[in-house]
Amino acid sequence: MKEPSKEIQQKYMELQLIQHQLQQVQKQVQALDEQADEMDVVQQALADFSAAKPGSEMYVTVTPGVFAKAKLENNETVLLNVGAGAVVEKPVPDAKKIMAKQGTELRKMQEELTEQLQKLAHRGEHLQSELKKLIEKDV
Repeated sequence: MKEPSKEIQQKYMELQLIQHQLQQVQKQVQALDEQADEMDVVQQALADFSAAKPGSEMYVTVTPGVFAKAKLENNETVLLNVGAGAVVEKPVPDAKKIMAKQGTELRKMQEELTEQLQKLAHRGEHLQSELKKLIEKDV
């Protein structure tokens, strides 16, 4: 059996690289989608929170999957994590705007990655076609 030409080997390696990149970008798109969906849930939770009456009982998250019963004293402000373990008090409407902006930014990043994904897929298809022609010519 004849050894594949250098060009075939090069195209094959490039195709493998593109397939790996496609998988990585798909994972990133999925992660961004999940984060954006989470922002939607947070916005709905903030709307529900601001609609609750002071003095009403509610369950608050202690840690994921662990809740405590509490009485609502103030439905006008929330503590918002701003990163590095720091929290700031924000009026609910401001918190909603921040979450909406984050959701919009996540969706925009997702769209950009989806566009990149399409370009990679197109390049991969083109490479496959070239590789097939080279192999047929080489045989």
